[in-house]
Amino acid sequence: MPQLKWGKPNQFEGWYFKLVDAPEANAIAVIPGVSFGPNEAESHCFIQVLDGRTRQPYYFSFPLDVFNSDDKQFRVRIQDNEFRMDGIDLQLKDDKREVTGSLQFGEGIPWPVSRFAPGAMGPFRFIPRMQCLHGILSFDHAIQGTLTIDNRVIDFSEGRGYIEKDWGREFPSTWIWMQSNHFDTPGISFTSSIANIPWLTRSFTGFLIGLLYDGTVYRFTTYTRAKISPPMVSEDTVTFTVHDKKFSLEVHAQRAPGASLRSPIEGLMTGRIIESLDSSIHLKFYSTVNGRKSLVFEDTGRNAGLEIVGDLANIGAIQI
Repeated sequence: MPQLKWGKPNQFEGWYFKLVDAPEANAIAVIPGVSFGPNEAESHCFIQVLDGRTRQPYYFSFPLDVFNSDDKQFRVRIQDNEFRMDGIDLQLKDDKREVTGSLQFGEGIPWPVSRFAPGAMGPFRFIPRMQCLHGILSFDHAIQGTLTIDNRVIDFSEGRGYIEKDWGREFPSTWIWMQSNHFDTPGISFTSSIANIPWLTRSFTGFLIGLLYDGTVYRFTTYTRAKISPPMVSEDTVTFTVHDKKFSLEVHAQRAPGASLRSPIEGLMTGRIIESLDSSIHLKFYSTVNGRKSLVFEDTGRNAGLEIVGDLANIGAIQI
C-alpha cells in the first residue's frame, strides 16, 4: 500500500463506519480520514470515535506519513489501524483513552451504480468545485468480533453495520443527515442527506435519499427528479415527505441528544457538529399506481444517526 504524500491543499477525505451490537446496547461510529491544510505542516490523518450511548467523542491524530492506502481496493491503514469493506482493526491508545479490537463484516449492499450515475452523487459527481462528494458503501451488513473501549469489552457478534464516505473541501453550510438500519423488519436500511449546495452565484437544495427494502434500493434524489417538501424541524423532531412518480416516503425523525465531532472546513478539521446515535426514524413507504397511493410498509428505525447543522432557512426548512 503506497504511503500518502501531501499534495492536495485544503481537501479532506473520510469514511464513516457505524456499528451497533446485537442487543442494541451499544452504538459506535468510527471515522478515519485525512486532512490536507494549506501546507504539509498543517495536515494530518485521524481516527475519530463516537460512543453513542455515553456520548463520548475520541479524536486520535497522526502524521501523514503513517497513512497508507490501496489503489485497487478499499483498504486504508493509519499506523496500526486498518479499514476495509470486510472489517476493521483498531489499536488506538493515548494517555487518556483506548479503543482496540477487530471486527469482521459480512457482504454489504452499496448504492447502485451505472455508467452515468457512478454512486450516490449521480451526475453531480462530475460538477467541478463541488464542496463535498458523498458515497454509500454499505447500507447494511453483519458484524462479528469485539472492541474494547476504555476497558469496556463490547461484543459486536451478530450486530449490524453501515459505511459511507465523504471527500472534497468541506461539508455544506447547512444540512440534515439521518440513517438507520435497525427496523423491526430485517433488511431495511434508510439514509437521507438534505443540504444547501452552492451553484455558481446562487445555491439550491440537494438531497440524496436511499431506502433499502426487500433487497432493492429505492432512490429519491435531486438528479432523479424526485420532489421533497420543506423539512419541518423542532427541538424534538424532523419531518418531511419525498416522492417520485412511483413511490413516496413520509419521514418523521425523533431527535436525541448528541455529542460534538470535528468536521472539515477548507480541509482542516476545525469545524464542530453535533451527532446523535440514538435517535429514531419513523417511515411510511407508499407505492403509487394510477394516481392512488398504497402503503407498502410502516416501521420505525432505532439507533439512528442524526445531524442538523447550519441555518435551516437555506434548505427551506420550517422551524417550529
